[in-house]
Amino acid sequence: MKTLFLLLYFAVTISPSHSALIDHHIRNKIEEFNIRPVKTLPINPNRPLIELGHQLFEEKKLSGNRTISCKTCHNPDTGTSDGLPLSQTENKKGILRRNAPALYNAGLASHNFMFWDGRIYYDPKTKIFTTPEELLNGENPKASEITSVLTSALAAQALFPLVSRNEMMGNAGENEIADAPDTMRAWDKIIERLKNENPTGVDTESYAALFSKAYPEISPDNINIGHVGEAIAAFEREEFQSTGSPFQKYLRGDNGAMTREQKEGFAVFMGRGHCIQCHTGGELGEKNMFASVASPQWGEAPLVLDKGRGEITGDEKRNFFFLVPSLLNINLTGPYMHNGAYQTLREVIDHYDYVSESLNNFVITPELQKKIPVKVAVAGSQVILDDIWLSSQSGLFPELKNRLRLNDQEKDYLEIFLKEALTDPKWDR
Repeated sequence: MKTLFLLLYFAVTISPSHSALIDHHIRNKIEEFNIRPVKTLPINPNRPLIELGHQLFEEKKLSGNRTISCKTCHNPDTGTSDGLPLSQTENKKGILRRNAPALYNAGLASHNFMFWDGRIYYDPKTKIFTTPEELLNGENPKASEITSVLTSALAAQALFPLVSRNEMMGNAGENEIADAPDTMRAWDKIIERLKNENPTGVDTESYAALFSKAYPEISPDNINIGHVGEAIAAFEREEFQSTGSPFQKYLRGDNGAMTREQKEGFAVFMGRGHCIQCHTGGELGEKNMFASVASPQWGEAPLVLDKGRGEITGDEKRNFFFLVPSLLNINLTGPYMHNGAYQTLREVIDHYDYVSESLNNFVITPELQKKIPVKVAVAGSQVILDDIWLSSQSGLFPELKNRLRLNDQEKDYLEIFLKEALTDPKWDR
């Protein structure tokens, strides 16, 4: 009886006290790191624009050979990505160097860089774009008829997979879009196709009619690829919002939204795990920071190193840097890292815990090879491994130099936080 009394005493008095202490600790850390909940975006009153964007998002006619759509690689059923370590080429015979990023909350105004290497950038103050197409760039772009329509990096991003041979366009000789002599004329060919055809699965309205409803102030003759990008972005901005995870509810003040284990994991995230150094803000990754975490390099053989941000800026100090992703719904968006090197979140945690060992001992597992239609290789020379390792010692995250030395329980808590607290039930399909 005395033992039962003591157990009840501790359950009633100690547990609530511990709960209050950890909430106090976490909320102090939330203030210290200025973590604020993601706000729900206002509903776009232009419903025809959203409907047009939805149709275009699923439209295979946007691809040169009419085989894939945006949804193929950004499917809600696979975490708004494609569930592959490395995305496949348009013809399914090869692989790309990176995987498809998730689209959750991609329409937030703070997302001014797009793609893993940030090759799309939009400055909302000056309204200037930086893209792979020079005619869209600068203060007075030559293709101002396109940039004047675009209002975000997300809208500009939607244009470029359309004219990537491996992603959507296909190869010369296969279709009229791929045969275009340059990017601008390839975009024009896409517009011609849309103007002359009905949406897939829709027999009652033409694309011309849908564009007229979405852009009533624009003459049908003046519709250009910018209107396509803006419509797709409008749909993505509204469709893929995610604000309902236990973590988001906790940030909005509900102490009961997260379990004790999830809170312990969040404490590790902000403390000994040092995750908060890069995964900042309410999204735990604000989409405007680049970092190297010494992720292994692998891909189609013969391997071509992916130097990420360094390839865009020409700055060797940014070699192997990639855009820091949001961690919201991270349990739904694997495999992980820019190249899907790790299949599970526990593998990612182990990588951060002992980066040098993880980098040097990375191998292609049979499970990973099954998902790849071509022969692959791993960057294994010590010179390259040293370069990748040194890139992570930028001062941004100096703890990577040594082991974090998380114990198993800390890793368990961190994994629970990432898997459970960050998953929005709306998307957990």
